[in-house]
Amino acid sequence: MLKTYISFILFLLSSQLPGQSNSWEFFLNTNDDRRIDDILEGEQDNLYFIGYTKEEPNEYNGFIYKTDHYGNILDSSFIINTDSSTIIRSILKDNSEGYILGVKTLSKTSEHNNCGFHLMHIDTELNTTYRSKKYLFPTEYYDIEITIDYGRNNNIIVFGYIFPGYYSPRALVYELNLTFDSIRANIYLDDGPILPMKIKQLNNLNFWVIGELYSKYILIDSMLNIIDKWDIPHYMNGSYGVKWDSDTSFFLAGDLHTNPPTDHDIGFFHQKYPFDTTGFYFNNWGSFDTTDYPAFWGALDYKNKDSIFIGGTKNINIHNLNFSPSPSWYVLLQTDSMLNIRWERFYGGDAYYNMTKLIATNDGGCIMAGTRFDYLEHPNIHERDIFILKVDAEGLIVSAEGKPSELMHEALVFPNPGSSYLRVRVAAQYKQSTFMLYDISGKQVLSQQITGKWAEVNTTFLKTGTYIYKIYNNEGLFERGKWVKR
Repeated sequence: MLKTYISFILFLLSSQLPGQSNSWEFFLNTNDDRRIDDILEGEQDNLYFIGYTKEEPNEYNGFIYKTDHYGNILDSSFIINTDSSTIIRSILKDNSEGYILGVKTLSKTSEHNNCGFHLMHIDTELNTTYRSKKYLFPTEYYDIEITIDYGRNNNIIVFGYIFPGYYSPRALVYELNLTFDSIRANIYLDDGPILPMKIKQLNNLNFWVIGELYSKYILIDSMLNIIDKWDIPHYMNGSYGVKWDSDTSFFLAGDLHTNPPTDHDIGFFHQKYPFDTTGFYFNNWGSFDTTDYPAFWGALDYKNKDSIFIGGTKNINIHNLNFSPSPSWYVLLQTDSMLNIRWERFYGGDAYYNMTKLIATNDGGCIMAGTRFDYLEHPNIHERDIFILKVDAEGLIVSAEGKPSELMHEALVFPNPGSSYLRVRVAAQYKQSTFMLYDISGKQVLSQQITGKWAEVNTTFLKTGTYIYKIYNNEGLFERGKWVKR
């Protein structure tokens, strides 16, 4: 493993006064394309986040960063192999000490050769230890996606999907011991594109599985044979956030198709039993004129069941999740245990953001991790930067001087630029507000009262040009920005 230290880190805001909840922004701006896939809170509340950097076509290197509780980098490491690309997909706390990495590997020399996965153990200083094992597949298997988790008896479960020749992707599940030796494995060539996204081993040693883009639960026995399948309530796809609150019940957030196949909202529910789809609480969030999508590798988490965080991306490009020439926002919801939304906040809007992972933190706040694509600076270069937000229990990012981050919003105006109309989206915690629009000289050109979350404003009578808007009320809402009419 090659260890490197970097200096191109920009900390935009930080709140570190004693007694304050910690909040900060972390922006890693490099000259290559990077994506973050997993993040966890480790010893002494240090943070570990992993992913990959793409330097050439078909050439990927895995990275690990370790930061303290305030987002300051303590260490970093890259996994670079001369003969294969490496993409770190998962990180687990080891039961004794250190961490286990789940790594996807692809050959650099041939497009259809030697995909596989690699499990490796690192200590808290990011050094590799003696525990390491690779699993390579025959040449007809040309790509793979994997995630790792613990089963019962502390066995390690590797699950995901693999691309076997002319087949569409097929599920795979491996059960390994703590020295990474295989106990049993199965590739489900005859069972269709299940694509396991989350897995849990139940008390009877059977496995509960939920698939990506597959609206069913799957039951697999302890020998890894599929027993049965059940429909997911509301036929949600993309079930990207699962948090079990007991041995039998769980919370789930996923991609809800309210008007298939065009509309995408974030759906979430609490199900009491793994396969009983009649007993659950349900809610959803989204916009009628933007595509809203859950964080891909983990969209729901909590430390306290009455303060659930749900995250995703507002105005995502569903046809190209990674790159888009339009603004988007991280969106964060907090709900109670009955899934009633307490508040919602938006972060971004100055570039194309894509949230990939959300975790709740020990101080009552949460971390949102993902990427930022600056389409204004380099629209034709597919280069993403790592972007991480640490917010407090109220979703706020506040400096030591008490100033809120300019990236955080509680109301949005779009499309921007627009023409004959604009829409105002106000966070759910505000029931009444006022929208004001001024020309560039400061003269008021319209005013409209807003009841609830939505308003559409007619702008056909306005001249082309730049305007200033304000959205406010007496309960603390105040948003200000520019709107352009074409």
